[in-house]
Amino acid sequence: MSESAASHNYKTLPPPVSLETRWHSTESLCNYVHDTMMLSWLLTRGLLTSRIRQAAGDGFAMNCLLEARLGAEHVREVSMSCYGVVWMFAHTRIPLDLLNFHPWLGKVGKSTLGEVLSARRDVKRRDFRYAKLHQDSWLTGRVSRQVRMPSQSLWARHSEFVIEKLSFDLYEIFMPAIGRREPKRIGDDV
Repeated sequence: MSESAASHNYKTLPPPVSLETRWHSTESLCNYVHDTMMLSWLLTRGLLTSRIRQAAGDGFAMNCLLEARLGAEHVREVSMSCYGVVWMFAHTRIPLDLLNFHPWLGKVGKSTLGEVLSARRDVKRRDFRYAKLHQDSWLTGRVSRQVRMPSQSLWARHSEFVIEKLSFDLYEIFMPAIGRREPKRIGDDV
């Protein structure tokens, strides 16, 4: 059974992160992230997609891994990679009551959510929140399964978007390889 078909059996999804997750503000993040490259990516201003595209160059790829109704939510998961190495995983949850009023949210397709949202004036983003997700969290488990990598603790950036008093959540998970572009080898057909 496919990931999408199997997922339709959910009555409700578990929370993406534990209620005990310690979230940090933009201002305090530098006290917790000691890898300067990772910190730079977490604090990206503007569209993260644009920065990833530019840094990855010809190696950029965006893959929609899942876009389906799961329980009472519309869920979308994408990965962005450079020459096949995943740099970022995004998990979006849109409540069905919001989707009923704004069906375009369920039809993002091959575009990135950030690019679609940046073109709209009726969408507001609340302040970013950041957390180091432990390897046993539900969301890091999703990342491990979807991008086929060992479970590990990963940095996440959470955005809450508001449209006409209704909101939805986007979790961007930053892989350890983000921004670390492998040089092309002679003979690679890429």
